[in-house]
Amino acid sequence: MIKYFLPVFSFVLLYSYLPHKELRFIISSVPIFNVSAAIAASRMYHNQKKNIWRSLFLMMLGSLLVSLGCSVISFMASYNNYPGGYALKALHQIGDSKHFPSKMVHIDSFTAMNGISRFSEEYPWRYSKEEGIAMEKYLGKNFTFLLNELPVVDGYECLFAVKGFSRVQLQRGFPPFLLLKEPKVFIHGNMRDQDIAFGSWPGCP
Repeated sequence: MIKYFLPVFSFVLLYSYLPHKELRFIISSVPIFNVSAAIAASRMYHNQKKNIWRSLFLMMLGSLLVSLGCSVISFMASYNNYPGGYALKALHQIGDSKHFPSKMVHIDSFTAMNGISRFSEEYPWRYSKEEGIAMEKYLGKNFTFLLNELPVVDGYECLFAVKGFSRVQLQRGFPPFLLLKEPKVFIHGNMRDQDIAFGSWPGCP
């Protein structure tokens, strides 16, 4: 194991002293570290009947369980970390059910960075990602809907909100943790639009 691990570890250690460093320059070391870890794990498994090796083997199993738990938490947090994409999808579904004509949707930077891409857009809806708009200037634009992180916008009504991952909270029992969510993206409708003013919406918390 040492003959695989030591040269690569030395390279990473020396490279870390350079002022300019990027992950892509050392990513090739990961397979070697994986091979070294696999060799060490195999050795612990085959020698687990010995006292010292048994302790190391139990520590290895414990670290695997901890790693699995962290992976599950990260997966669940990531799954709930795209409120922008979920908000636009929900808006499209409501719009299709109400047979809206073409509408203009403004998407702010926060929402765009949290799950929205060109693949989320649908024809004949129109979209704007114009940045730097002051809050009082929204009414002067021809936006029908706003998707942003602001709970209140003058001249617009908050139609519904989409929650996103906030933090992890430990608790007694199973599972030992709880993922807390809070409203992250708010969908606002222009009250001058008749389809919105007289429509039925879920509302905001």
